[in-house]
Amino acid sequence: MRAAYPTVIVELPSTADSIAAYIPHRPRPSDLSGLRKNLRQRADQRWYWHWDPRWMTGGMGVDGQTDEPPHERFLAAVAGLVVPTLLVRGGISDIVSEESVRELREALPSVEVVDIAEAGHMVAGDRNDVFNSAVIEFVSRFT
Repeated sequence: MRAAYPTVIVELPSTADSIAAYIPHRPRPSDLSGLRKNLRQRADQRWYWHWDPRWMTGGMGVDGQTDEPPHERFLAAVAGLVVPTLLVRGGISDIVSEESVRELREALPSVEVVDIAEAGHMVAGDRNDVFNSAVIEFVSRFT
């Protein structure tokens, strides 16, 4: 039986303030409706994060796994790719490091990498126009 996740109650304005403090390069939105992608409103009308906050404390791996995905297995899978591959990386990403990019290039020399200046890990949220242009340019070469 699956253990119940802890309940975390949040308010849309305070959540927007917290996100703005964490991501200072992105302006705080005046329209908070976009936060509904990360929050869920339950029958009691309170808002809750839609993901398990234990993930942030290292209590569990990605998508509820009990540990992190095996790194060597990931690199082996990447090395086997035969399709055109694009990595769009935020230039100020706190998730995808220069070392990670170097390692990806070693495993998959054909990968194309686009660094988007002034974008963090959520490139499409920070610089949607530049993200879209990079993806459209890449895909258009293969269609």
